[in-house]
Amino acid sequence: MTSQGSNSRNWQNMHYDILVKIFMALRVTDLIFAVSKVCSSWRAASRDPVLWETLDLNVLLCNAFDILPSNSNGLSDGHSSWLNAMHILNNASILSCKTVKRLIFNYSIYLKDEHLVYAATRFPMVKHLALPPCNEITVDGFRSAIQWWKGLESLTVPFISNASSIIQVIGANCKNFSMLKVMFSFDLDFAMSLFMSIPELKVLSLRSSIVDKNALNLILTLMGSLEALNISHCLLGQIPRFPGPLLAIEQLDNFILGKASQLREFFTCQVQSCSICQFEYDDDNIFGWYEYDKGLWRDDEIRSLVF
Repeated sequence: MTSQGSNSRNWQNMHYDILVKIFMALRVTDLIFAVSKVCSSWRAASRDPVLWETLDLNVLLCNAFDILPSNSNGLSDGHSSWLNAMHILNNASILSCKTVKRLIFNYSIYLKDEHLVYAATRFPMVKHLALPPCNEITVDGFRSAIQWWKGLESLTVPFISNASSIIQVIGANCKNFSMLKVMFSFDLDFAMSLFMSIPELKVLSLRSSIVDKNALNLILTLMGSLEALNISHCLLGQIPRFPGPLLAIEQLDNFILGKASQLREFFTCQVQSCSICQFEYDDDNIFGWYEYDKGLWRDDEIRSLVF
């Protein structure tokens, strides 16, 4: 008869590469609060750089930020969800040795300056950043964070205040910045700021935005480095410089189509035939990208912007 000891499997002796492959299927909270605490060999595997190339907080449910171990100094009350998120970020920075390249914030979390700066100090090597649609980030807060993220190459931001000023901050500090995705009104002022601050931009997605025709003309005419443009599911028109109604247009003119045809990638669609466009309009025919769920927010016709 074989003894129980000879039949038992010593999990801590499992091959390192196998552990890493298994751990790739786990959530960030599982890595932080479970497997990294099992034994020294599991902790070593949980720190492998391949596990931390992307820190995707969006895979967690909103209330997952309240699920912390019992010795977490009382951080698990609902009032402190944002503090729990910072606790997760801190532990992730320790395990990853600050090597995270792509940081995706949870779609439902409300982000403030202190959260963004906190993340920047712990993940200074981030090149690709995705911010949530609900935020209270100021220009000063973004400027403080970007001092740590001068290697930033792409930004996805559904909405942000003072967008033109923040684009100027990026242009002044991030010399390798080349990809931008926004989901708010793209007017002439913002287009001019983009051209003045980041003239070498290569990829621009305005997916599900309100896009001014003159702003579109400007970037297609002046931004010679632009390679890919996405205006799918957008409401196109003439945005007034002063308060007033939007004059919508249903078709692109030949000038825009001619300029866009010179790009490597150009994506557009028509409201009448696109189910996503139809989804964006409520019963009163009012355009609202904010009704997107977090799955559509992650998607894009430009593959390099999918996360």
